[in-house]
Amino acid sequence: MKKNLVILGLIFHSLISFSQHEGISRYFKSHKLNLTENIDYTYIADSLTDEFHNFYTQQKLSYNNLGWMSPGQPYMPAVYSQRAKGNPFWFFDNYAKFITTHDDIIYFDANKPFTLFSFTGGGQELEIVKFLHTQNITPSLNFAFDYNITNSTGHYQANKTKVNALSFNTAYTKHRYQSHFNFIMNKINHNDNGGLADMSIYDTTAYPSNVYATNLDNAYNTISQLGVQYNHEYQFGSYLLDTIVLNNDTAINKIINSNFSIIHDVKIDRFYRIYEDVPSGFYDSIYKSNTNTFDSVAYKTLTNKFLLNFNIDGKGKIQKFRVLAGITNHLYNYHFPDTVKAKTYLSNYVTGVLDLNTNISSLKGDLNYCFIGADAFDMNMSLNYNLRLSKKVGLDAYFDYSLENPSRFLFKYNSNHFKWDINPAKVYKNTAGINWGFDSIYLNLGVNINLLKNYFVYNQLAMPEQIAKANLIADAYISKNFNFGNFHWLLKFTYQYIGDAEKVPLPEFVGYTNFYFKKWIFHNALLLQIGADLKYHSSFYGYAYMPAIGAFYLQNIKETGNYPNAAVYAAIKVKRLRGFVKAGNLNSMFMDQQNYLLYAIPDNPFSVNFGISWEFYD
Repeated sequence: MKKNLVILGLIFHSLISFSQHEGISRYFKSHKLNLTENIDYTYIADSLTDEFHNFYTQQKLSYNNLGWMSPGQPYMPAVYSQRAKGNPFWFFDNYAKFITTHDDIIYFDANKPFTLFSFTGGGQELEIVKFLHTQNITPSLNFAFDYNITNSTGHYQANKTKVNALSFNTAYTKHRYQSHFNFIMNKINHNDNGGLADMSIYDTTAYPSNVYATNLDNAYNTISQLGVQYNHEYQFGSYLLDTIVLNNDTAINKIINSNFSIIHDVKIDRFYRIYEDVPSGFYDSIYKSNTNTFDSVAYKTLTNKFLLNFNIDGKGKIQKFRVLAGITNHLYNYHFPDTVKAKTYLSNYVTGVLDLNTNISSLKGDLNYCFIGADAFDMNMSLNYNLRLSKKVGLDAYFDYSLENPSRFLFKYNSNHFKWDINPAKVYKNTAGINWGFDSIYLNLGVNINLLKNYFVYNQLAMPEQIAKANLIADAYISKNFNFGNFHWLLKFTYQYIGDAEKVPLPEFVGYTNFYFKKWIFHNALLLQIGADLKYHSSFYGYAYMPAIGAFYLQNIKETGNYPNAAVYAAIKVKRLRGFVKAGNLNSMFMDQQNYLLYAIPDNPFSVNFGISWEFYD
C-alpha cells in the first residue's frame, strides 16, 4: 500500500500544472465549510517541529488520553471538556480523530499543485500513512484527495487495528455561483481483546507485553461510514474581476458585491457496525447463540438544509455582519439487531446562524430547534466570542446549550450479549468556557464548566443508565512556555472537579510537559529540536471497556493512574521535510508495571518510533 501511495504521489508530482493560476505570494488558500466558508490554516501552520513528535492520532485531540493507545482503538481524553463533539453514529464516539467527518474537510484554491506525504513507523509494527494532493483543474475548480491509513499489531495480544479514512472534495466558484462537494469513506477494523485477563500477573512480572493473556482472542469490531455532502450557494449582486500583475506573476481577484444569497446543503451518510466473537465466560449473558456472535447495526441519514443568507461587509467598524436563517430536514433510519424492518424517523428544524466581525472581535452563533417530528422540541445552541484586547492579549469564550434525545440505540438494543428497552428523557447539557492568551509571555489560562442532567452512563454491568441528578464537571488549566535562548519548556497543568465522580470517573490532576532544545544549524539549513516530554494524571477508578457494545463502563475494583510516561525525542526540519525519532515510556524499563490507563488496559510499554512529513509544490 505504501508503495502504491508513493507511486501515486510521484505521478501527481509530475503533472503539468497548465491549469493553475499563478499567485504573487501564497501557493494556496484553504477553508472549511460551516454552511459558509471559514478560513483554515491547518496546512499553512502545520510546518513546525514543536509537536511533530506527538505522532499518535489521539494526541490531535488531547495530550492525555485514556484507553488503548494503539491507533484505531477506542479512547477518551482524561479531561472531560476536551472530548470531541458527538458523532451522528453513536458507535464512533470513542474513535474521534481516527476518522474524517464532513466538517473536517478542507477545501483549497491552489495556485500550484500541493502534495503532502507522511509516514510514521516503529514499535507495534506501526504504520501511519497520509497522502494529500490538491490542484486546480481550472482557475475556478479545485479538487483535493486525502487518504489516511493506519496499521498496527498493538503491543498486547489480539490488539491489531486497521484504519482507512479517505476523502475527496471539490470547490467551484464561478461568478455568483459556488459549490462544495465531498465524499468520505471511513472504516475501522480491530480486535477487541477485553483487556488483560490477570492484572496481578502483569503487576508482579516483567515479561514482554505481548506474552500476557487477554480476555478475548476472537472478538472483532468493524465500524464504517460512506457519505457525501453537496453545498451550493447563489449570490445576488454585481461580480467583478481584478487582475493584479507583478513582474511575471498574475493573480485574479474575484470581487462579489452581494448582500443576499440562497444556500442549499445536503448530506447523505450510511453507517454500520459489526461485532463478532466466539462466546466465552467473559460475558455474563448469551441470548442467541452459544457458538457464534454476529451483531450488526446500521444507521442512514439524509440532512437537507435551505437557508437565506443576509450579509453586510465593510460598513464602518463592522467588517462582517451575516445572518443565515432557514429550515433543516433530518431523515434517519435505524436498523437494530434482529429487527424485521428498519425504523425511519423525520425531524424538522428551524436553523439560524449569526456571524459578526469587527476589527478587534468576532461573534458566531448557531441555533437549531426541532419544531415538528420525532425529535420535537430538541434544541441546541452555541455561541463563540473572540476579543483582541491588544496585539498581545486575547480572550476566547464559548457557550453551548443542548436539550436533545439520546441516540436511538440507547432506546432499544438487542444483541447476543446485551439487550435493553428504555424510554429516556431528553439529555440536558450546558457548557461554557473562557481562555485568556498572553502572547508576549507565552501564557494561556482558562476555565471550562459542564453541567449535565439526564445523561447516560454504563453501570458496573455495562448496561445504560440515565442519571437524572445534575452533575457539575469543571476544570481550570494553565499553559506556559518558558524560553531561555535555544531552550524551551512547555508546561500545561489541569485541575478537574467532578460533582459526582462515581458517575463520571476521571482524574483530578492532569499534566503534560515538554522540555526541548531548538536551533537552526548548518548555516540555517536545518532546524534541530531535541527534547523530552512527560504526561501524567492522578489515580482514580478508571473505566472498564465492554467490546460487545463499544462502551466504557463503571468499575470500583481497581484504581488506575498515578504513573508518569516519559519519552525522549529528536526532530529536524529541512525546507519542507520534517522528521522525528522518539523513544516512548522510558520509565517502564525500571519502574513497576502499574501503568494502567483504564481498568485492565495498560499504557504502551517502551518503544521506538520514527516518522517523516514531506510537502511538494508543482
